[in-house]
Amino acid sequence: MKKINIKKLSACIYAAVIVLLAFLFFTNDFGLVDIRKTAVITGAGIDVAESGVEVTAQLAVPQPAEDGQTTKYLEVTGGGATVSDALNDINVKTGFYPKLVFCKLILLGESCARRNIIELLNYFFRDDYTHLTPQIAMCAGSAGDMVSSRPAFGSTSTEAIERLLSREAQKSGNVAGVRLKDIGIQTNSRSRACYMPYIVGEGGVAEEEGNASPSDRSDGGSPQESEQGGSGQGKNGAAGEKELVCNRAALFRGGIFAGVLSPEDTFALNALSDNIGQATLSCDVEDRIYSLNLRSCSGGAELRLEDGPRVALAFSALAQITDATGPSSPEADGDGVVHGPVLRDGEDRLKEMFTRLYGELVRLDCDALGVADMLYRGYRDRFDSFGEDVFKNARVECSVSLRSSG
Repeated sequence: MKKINIKKLSACIYAAVIVLLAFLFFTNDFGLVDIRKTAVITGAGIDVAESGVEVTAQLAVPQPAEDGQTTKYLEVTGGGATVSDALNDINVKTGFYPKLVFCKLILLGESCARRNIIELLNYFFRDDYTHLTPQIAMCAGSAGDMVSSRPAFGSTSTEAIERLLSREAQKSGNVAGVRLKDIGIQTNSRSRACYMPYIVGEGGVAEEEGNASPSDRSDGGSPQESEQGGSGQGKNGAAGEKELVCNRAALFRGGIFAGVLSPEDTFALNALSDNIGQATLSCDVEDRIYSLNLRSCSGGAELRLEDGPRVALAFSALAQITDATGPSSPEADGDGVVHGPVLRDGEDRLKEMFTRLYGELVRLDCDALGVADMLYRGYRDRFDSFGEDVFKNARVECSVSLRSSG
């Protein structure tokens, strides 16, 4: 019997495998969508119209390398009874298959206040290709107009908004940033309350057109094209450049719009949510205004049931004077020590902010601090006796400690 040469047999097997893999590589796309037939959604704006829902998607359309062009952005509006129908309408109008894998922003228009936002976001929770990480925000006026507008900073509106909602902006206490996952968790909690950034566009023609309904736009949902780098003018043209301000928060109870917090209340909410890393606080002592830089911030809320429900709001930070009005001297300011009167005024201002915030939440019937959740987690056996509205009947206690960093 002839002996089998193992080495030659192994070499033949390896060669056959390589040939097979090469054949598959050059003849099959493995189910991938042709890059020329797909478009990546970088941001989506949702508006409620009489006919249902309108979705304005900003698409990043890849260009063939031989053309020598950069990625182009298209703003396309689709309509339908649901968000899914609107996205399908975008596919019908463009021929592109919109992908949500890289969607980083979902913007709700002012008209969405008429609907339950969980119903509007339901598609993104269900879609297998949508992550739970997109930033969620609400804007004044039409979300479609804001997505399609040309921003004063950044090449596209979604890029500008993403910068506004960045982690650095959130750590300053000015932005109440949340993601899709947070909205789902907060709305289905015992408090049934959630919040998100509220964006306002200022300046240019866009500000005047911000209150126009999506159905009043003259583009009819046709794509608006712009090249990367800000050369496109969007719907508003060069005169429509606008600055975006994002220092307010929109509140929702059970998915229903409750109201918008002021910048001061939004700052207080961020401070108590322990979302601040470094912030600025103004103090007024002896006709001088001091700007304090707050570092090593720690804040939170705690529910206590001794002698009736009480909500303890606490905040602490290290303070440093970064600027001041009026005359200054090296002897007085050179040591870097924040003296007692300035610290006490800063503490009083923060206590006033926290008290006003709590009163505003009670007025709007929105438990954004999660007091009902605290009751359910810490005193589950007494939850039925107090109920979800425990935060309305609770007394408020504020404890603020500022220490000089010098």
